[in-house]
Amino acid sequence: MKNKVCQTLSLFLTVMMLYAAPFGPAAEAETVDVTALCKARDTEEAWSAAEARSIDLNTAEDEIVRITEAGDYVLSGTLDGQVLIEAPEDAKVRLILNGVSIVSPEGPAIYERQADKLIITLAEGTENSLTDGSPVTDEDDTVGAALYAEDDLSINGQGTLAVNGTQKHGIQSKADLIIAGGAITVTAVTDGVRGRNSVLVLDGALGITCGGDGITATRTDAEGKGWIVLAGGTVQIRTGDGAGEVQVSSRGRGGFGGWGGRDDWGVFSGSADSAVSRKAVKAAASLTVLGGTYTLDCADDGLHAVNVTVEGGTFSIRSGDDAMHADQALTVSAGTIDITQSYEGLEAQNVTIAGGFIRIVSSDDGINASSGADGSGFGGRGRNGNNSASGSTGMMSISGGRIEVTVGGDGLDSNGSIQISGGVIGVWAATTTGEGAIDFNGSGTVSGGTLIVASTGGVMQDTAGLNGQSIMVFSASDSAGETIVLRDQYGTELGSFTPGQAFDTLMISSAQLAEGDLCTVTVGEKTLYSGQVTNSLSGAEGGNGFGSGRNNRRKSW
Repeated sequence: MKNKVCQTLSLFLTVMMLYAAPFGPAAEAETVDVTALCKARDTEEAWSAAEARSIDLNTAEDEIVRITEAGDYVLSGTLDGQVLIEAPEDAKVRLILNGVSIVSPEGPAIYERQADKLIITLAEGTENSLTDGSPVTDEDDTVGAALYAEDDLSINGQGTLAVNGTQKHGIQSKADLIIAGGAITVTAVTDGVRGRNSVLVLDGALGITCGGDGITATRTDAEGKGWIVLAGGTVQIRTGDGAGEVQVSSRGRGGFGGWGGRDDWGVFSGSADSAVSRKAVKAAASLTVLGGTYTLDCADDGLHAVNVTVEGGTFSIRSGDDAMHADQALTVSAGTIDITQSYEGLEAQNVTIAGGFIRIVSSDDGINASSGADGSGFGGRGRNGNNSASGSTGMMSISGGRIEVTVGGDGLDSNGSIQISGGVIGVWAATTTGEGAIDFNGSGTVSGGTLIVASTGGVMQDTAGLNGQSIMVFSASDSAGETIVLRDQYGTELGSFTPGQAFDTLMISSAQLAEGDLCTVTVGEKTLYSGQVTNSLSGAEGGNGFGSGRNNRRKSW
């Protein structure tokens, strides 16, 4: 994809853009031409030695190498100092890093103070490094990053770049930031990659280790700003001390064997400062994922924004808080999401899942639709986890995809309503007072898809609260690790789920089975049930979802 990253992206993709203040009304989805988010020069890697100006840093007479005109500059060599760009406001300046090592005693290693745009091209086959010195003050701003631009900043190429933010941030733009290529490693005291207006990741390999947020867009005072789009590349992020280790409270819940690190339920016992945001990817407004591969090990949320949209990509997430959090709307329509550790897996006021593969392990709720905005640090934990604390605002809609949830709290939890109209959903949860597989304060409807719920603790309370297609509930005592499979009378598999924990109760429902149809339920090699579908909830009162304290009608097969 050399030189043509923007051009080879699909011309029209649905991107959730927030055109309001971060806590204003939710934005509507609209079709955006992704090519409009970058220009050809942002991804152009080719350069001409004959046309570019060469600067050998080894021969620099001063500690500060000044660039005052537009054009391409090929930099090579070692400098104990700074490359400073002070060009006209309409100037496009490109630095081709052709094997450089810059260590600044004060301020950024590369500092764009004025230009229209700074482009960094990493020459193929070269190794480059930037290290900053003590922060400097420029008028009212504190400049603290190894690679810093007051204006737009783009990075591309086929070389490598090591960025060492020893004082504050690693890479920072006060405007729009684009990463279109290169193998870039960032180590930073606070944020790794920081754009004020926006951050767009198109391609490349990006590895970030930082004490603050991994990738962040910060602007909150202008419409259409503060967004992040992740379109491709390979990204690895570790924030703070990583996710740490957690365990499920022993208050009647099933354990997750071997996890430790919390002194009590919901209290993180690590060394993280609760006042510091340590999210992997954080946008002040909207965050959209179109593709790419992401490995996130973060002390705080994995993805965080007002609105989060996942339309593709492959994720492996270990989070000390929510794996994916949106203050307003979280939408997943495609992609692979593997959450191996979290406090809550997916959380937003409104959660919509229309496709993709999602596997969640969480110490509290798996998927939580609840009102209220999260904090920047750990202070938000527990804020909406209990439905009784936040009223009845929130909507969870699942119409497709494959979802597997193993939790210490509620599997699917909504302060408002839950609508399941498609997909294959497997849930393991311990049924205790106030906790269970499915919990909702409004209405609960299952009108499509296949639902397999395995639980410990006996009776699944208030299964009668779910309306719609036939639901079978029965006793089943089997060891963990055995796959539950539902088949129709012809042997066609309608859904399967492998709980990570032991269970003694099952609830199964499928839109492809009506009352009176024949079906078979197997657990491992054993046939647990073979016979007609009978709605175990028929004639029972409506309820408030699993875990609210009422008894449902359960049949033992």
